[in-house]
Amino acid sequence: MSMRNWFREPDRRRAGGAEKPPMRVKIKPKGRAQVERRQLLAGIGGLCALALLLVVALTPAPTAGDISPAAEADAGNSITLQRDCVLLQHMVFAPCGHEITRREALPQELAGKTRTELEGWYDLWRVTTFASDEVAMERTLDMYCPEHLVLMPDEGGLLCVWQNTYGDALSLRRELGIPVGDFPDDTQALLRAGLGFDTEEALLAWLENAES
Repeated sequence: MSMRNWFREPDRRRAGGAEKPPMRVKIKPKGRAQVERRQLLAGIGGLCALALLLVVALTPAPTAGDISPAAEADAGNSITLQRDCVLLQHMVFAPCGHEITRREALPQELAGKTRTELEGWYDLWRVTTFASDEVAMERTLDMYCPEHLVLMPDEGGLLCVWQNTYGDALSLRRELGIPVGDFPDDTQALLRAGLGFDTEEALLAWLENAES
C-alpha cells in the first residue's frame, strides 16, 4: 500500500456522486447579543416605571381627616389675615334647634394675625376653615334664635320680654313688671331659664293662663 493511500483527503462525495459541501456552523455575533440584552433590560425598566405610575395614580389623596392637628395648626400659622377678611359665623341654637350664619367683618386689630391668635380671640368658637380672606367658625348657644320672643326675668327678678337681635345675645324688648316669685316653683324654674314664643300674642296668652 502506498503512502498516498494513507494520507488521502476524505471523500466528500454523496451517494449520488455529488461532492458534499463542508459543514458550516453559524456563530451569533457578540455585538448583536449585547443589543438584545440591553433591549430586554430597557423593557423590564419600562414595565417597572409603568407599575409605579399606576400605584401612584390609584393611591387616594389625603383628606382633611388624615391631617394631624399639629400639621393643620402649623399650616394655619403660616397664613395671616387680611384687613378685608370676612368671618362666617355659624350658630346653632339649642333650645329651638334653629341655625343661622352671619357675615362679619374682621376686627381690624386682628389683621395680620395667625390662626392660633384668632382662636385665642374667639375662644368660644370652633374654627372650621381658615384662609387669609375668609374664616368660618361655629358655635352652639344655649338660647333661642332671633325668630323667638323670650319671657325671662331681669336681674331684679321682674319678668321682661327679650329677643335675640345680635345672634349671640338677648336684648330687652319690653318690661312687664311682674315678679317671678309670684309663680309656683316649677314655673319659676322655667321662666328663669327662659321660655320661647313665636309671637307676642302667644306669650301674653301663656302668661295670662299661668297667672289665673
